[in-house]
Amino acid sequence: MNHKVRQAGFTLIELMLAMAFIAMLLLAVALMIIQVANIYNRGTLLRELNQTSRSIGKELESAMRSSSTFSLDPTAKRYVNNQWGGRLCLGQYTYVWNYGTALSAVNPNRNVYPTGAVVPNANIVKTGSTNRYEISFVKVPDSGGLYCVASGLGVYPNISPTGAVELLRSGDHTLVLHSFNIVSTPTATDSLSGQQLYKVTYTIGTNDLNALNSTQTACKLPNVSGADPNYCSIQQFTIVLRVVNGVN
Repeated sequence: MNHKVRQAGFTLIELMLAMAFIAMLLLAVALMIIQVANIYNRGTLLRELNQTSRSIGKELESAMRSSSTFSLDPTAKRYVNNQWGGRLCLGQYTYVWNYGTALSAVNPNRNVYPTGAVVPNANIVKTGSTNRYEISFVKVPDSGGLYCVASGLGVYPNISPTGAVELLRSGDHTLVLHSFNIVSTPTATDSLSGQQLYKVTYTIGTNDLNALNSTQTACKLPNVSGADPNYCSIQQFTIVLRVVNGVN
């Protein structure tokens, strides 16, 4: 008598169900990895932004407190602030900056290095096959404060790359200065010690203008066109400094 041996196995429907389950599992894992990567990138961006702001704050605090001739009086020619950037001359060093809008739109009035200068460790912007060495926020030797003195035509000198140190392009993300302002009042003066209080406010963030609001003061909300919540960040910082002999 012949006996048929029945072989165990999966039906086609069972195989398809298993493959569908595995595909959904792989998709869930992929989405989780993307989410973790976005969270990690967001964290590193915020950390870099805070570290950079603290570094600049300490730099300005040290420089302004060691300056014995700083004043906001225009005749002192120590502080220049325009729509595209500015300059702060503190004696031994001068700080020169361009705002993000001036760099993105290549404003002809922005602060620049001499034409054709090659600047190591600078902010390099490529235009086709040409490298542009742009100033974001640099510290440059200038013991005479000449960078804050305009010519008779109102033109300020180009910045020499010799000894220039870029303070805003050291990390993995593109950070720029969006605003910078120094203010003081006569009531913030100590007539006995000759000390003056100054409030320094500056805004640092990423430079994707499409992801920022029209005033470059905040990132667009996630539901707004052009928003990029994973890669957009901008923050304002304020420090108050006591400057010796910096009477306004």
